[in-house]
Amino acid sequence: MKLLVVLTQYKRNNLEKQLQQLDKQTIKPDYLVVFQNENHVDITHLKKKYQFIHVKSDYNTKYFGRFAYCLTFPVDICCVFDDDIIPGNNCLKNYIDQCINLNAIIGGNGRYGINNPRRNTLPRLHDVGIRKETNLVDFVGHLWCFKKEWLYYMFSIKPFTYDTGEDMHLCFSAKVLGNINSYTALQNTTVF
Repeated sequence: MKLLVVLTQYKRNNLEKQLQQLDKQTIKPDYLVVFQNENHVDITHLKKKYQFIHVKSDYNTKYFGRFAYCLTFPVDICCVFDDDIIPGNNCLKNYIDQCINLNAIIGGNGRYGINNPRRNTLPRLHDVGIRKETNLVDFVGHLWCFKKEWLYYMFSIKPFTYDTGEDMHLCFSAKVLGNINSYTALQNTTVF
C-alpha cells in the first residue's frame, strides 16, 4: 500500500514542526509533498534540511489545489494536513488503520448536522473537535486521510465555490456517490 502525505504551506510557520513529527512516525510516506500557495513563508532552509517534493504556486489554488495534486501520484492512501496541524505520535498509522477498518474518510476534527446525536434538536453544525474516541460526522477538516480513489467523487460534482468548503465537498460527494462515511477517530494530533 502506497502512501502520500501532503503538508499545506500558506501563512502559518509550522512546517518544520510538521516535518520533525513526520520523521518520528512508525509509517513513512512513499511521497511527501509540501504544497505551498503563494509565498508568505520562506521555506528555502527547510528544503536543504528535509527531503520532500516542493510544489509552489504563485497563484493561490485555494483549498482544492492540494487535493487535485493528489490525483497525480501512484498511491492508495492520501493524508492531507492543514498548516495548523502537527502530527502526533503514530498519527499516520492510526489514521490509515481507521481509514481502512472503517472504510471511511478520517479527519482531524469534524462537524455533524444530519448525524447529530442530539436528535431532538434541529440539525445544526456542531464541531466535535479532537476526540479520544471515534465519532461519525458529516464532514471532517484540518486533516484528511482517505483512499485516493475517493477523490474522483470529489471532482465528479462541481463545487459551489473553489474558494473554500473542500472539507464539506470531499465528504459529501464521497457519501452521495460512494456511500463513504466520515469520522473523527481516536487520534493524537495538535491543532495550532
